[in-house]
Amino acid sequence: MRWAICIMGALVLIAGVFADCHAAWDSAEQHLQRAEQARRKGDYAKALDQYTKAIRMGATDAETFYQRGLVYERLDNSKAAVDDYSRAINLNPKMESAWNNRGSVFYKQADYPQAIKDFGRAIELNPRYALAYYNRGNAHYQKGELERAIADFSRAIEIDPRDPDSYNNRGWALLKKDRAAESIKDFDRAIQLNPRYTLAYYNRGAARLVEGDPDGSIEDLSAAIHLNPGYALAYYKRGNAYFEKNDVEEAIRDYSRAVRLKPDYADIYNNRGWAFFKKGNVTQALRDISKALTLNPKLARAYLNRGWIYKSKDDCPRAIEDFTRGLELGGPVPEIYRQRAECYLALNEQAKAAKDLELALQRDPTDLQGLRFLASLKEKDGDFHGAVEQLKKIAEQRPKDPQAHVDLGVALGKEGRFTEAIHEFTQAIELNPRYRRAFFGRGIAHDFLGYHEKAQSDFAIAQTLEQESSRNGNFSDARLGGVESGSQ
Repeated sequence: MRWAICIMGALVLIAGVFADCHAAWDSAEQHLQRAEQARRKGDYAKALDQYTKAIRMGATDAETFYQRGLVYERLDNSKAAVDDYSRAINLNPKMESAWNNRGSVFYKQADYPQAIKDFGRAIELNPRYALAYYNRGNAHYQKGELERAIADFSRAIEIDPRDPDSYNNRGWALLKKDRAAESIKDFDRAIQLNPRYTLAYYNRGAARLVEGDPDGSIEDLSAAIHLNPGYALAYYKRGNAYFEKNDVEEAIRDYSRAVRLKPDYADIYNNRGWAFFKKGNVTQALRDISKALTLNPKLARAYLNRGWIYKSKDDCPRAIEDFTRGLELGGPVPEIYRQRAECYLALNEQAKAAKDLELALQRDPTDLQGLRFLASLKEKDGDFHGAVEQLKKIAEQRPKDPQAHVDLGVALGKEGRFTEAIHEFTQAIELNPRYRRAFFGRGIAHDFLGYHEKAQSDFAIAQTLEQESSRNGNFSDARLGGVESGSQ
C-alpha cells in the first residue's frame, strides 16, 4: 500500500514537471507573438524586449535570432544586429536572408568588402535573390567598382524588372561612367514604374544637364522640387542648369533657396559666388566663396574660382595663392596653370610663368592657348628655338590654319632659318591667297636670302592687299580670341 502511494506521488510529481515545461514553452511562444506584433507596429524597443525574453525561455532557433537582428538593425545597434545575424547563420548556414541582412549592416558600417562577401554568399544560396544583387551592386558602387555595380544592378533587373530602385541606381552608376544617354533611359524606366520617385527625377535632371539639355534638366528638377519642396540639392542643381542657360538671376535665386535649406553645404555658396561674379557683384562673390572655404577648407573649386576673381581685380599675389592651393587639392588643371602663369608674368616672374605653361602642356599637349603663350614667353626671352618648337606643335595640330603657319614662319625667321620660314609662309598663302602678313613675312625672308626680286614682288602684293583692306574696311589677318572659363 505504501508502495502504491509512493508510485502515485511520483506520477503526480512528473506530471507537474511536464506541466511546468509546457507552461514555459507557451510563454516563449507568447513572447514571440507579442514581439512580432510590436515589430509590425514599429515599436522596436518593445519588440526587442519580447524577443529577448523568448530567447531566454528557450526560443533559440535561427529564425528568432534573425528577427531580433532585424530589430537591432532598426534601433541602429549594428554590433548586436551582426551578432544575431551571425547566430542565425551558425544555426542555419543556408539562411540566405541572414547573409543578406548581415551584409546590409556591414554596408552601413562602410565595410564594403565584407558586405560584398555576405551578399555573394546569399546569391550562392539563391541565384535568383534580386535584393542581394541590388545590395551588392550598391557596395561595389561605394568601392568605385562601377562596372561590377552595373552588372549586379542589371542582374537584379533581369530577375525583378519592376523594381524602380535597381533602374535608378544602375542609371546613376552609368552616369558616373560618363554614359549619360544610357543613364537617362534607366531613370525614364524608374519614373514609369514609380511616377513619384523624387530621386529619379533629380538624377535624370543631373544627367540631362550633362547631356547639354538644361531645359530638360530644369523640368526634371522642378518635378523633384514639387514632390519634395525641401529638396535643397534639387534647388542647387537647378541653379546650375539656369546658370548653363546664362540665366544668372534665376540661378542665384535657386542657390539662395538651397542655402536656406542646407546652410552648411559649401558647394552651394561656391556656385552662388561664381554666379554673383558673372553678374558683376565681386564683393558678394568673394563673400560667398570665402564662406564656402570656411565650411570646406579642402574645396579645390572654390580656391580656383576665388583665384580667378582676384586675378580679375589685378590682385595677382592673392590669385596665385588661391590657384596654388586649388591645384594642390584638386590636381592639375591646364587652364589654371595658364591663369597663374599670366599672374606670374604680371609680377615679372617670367621663369615661373614659363614653368606653369610647361606644366599645363604636360597635362594637355594639344592646348593651343598654352602653346602660343609659352612660345611668346620663349620668344621674349630670346629663346627662338624654344618658340619654334611650340609653334610647330600648333601647326601640326592645325595644318589648315594659315595663322599657325605664319606664326611659325616668323619664329623661324627670327632664329635665322629663312628657307624653312619661306616654306611656312608659302603654305599660309596657299591656304589664304589674300593673307597680307604671309606675303610680307615671306618678302622679308626672301630679302635675307638675297632673293630681292622675289622679295619686292611679295612686298608689292602685301602693300596692295593692305590698301584694298583699308578701302573696304576689311582685315584678313584674323586672330583667335581668348577663352574664358571658370570652375563650377
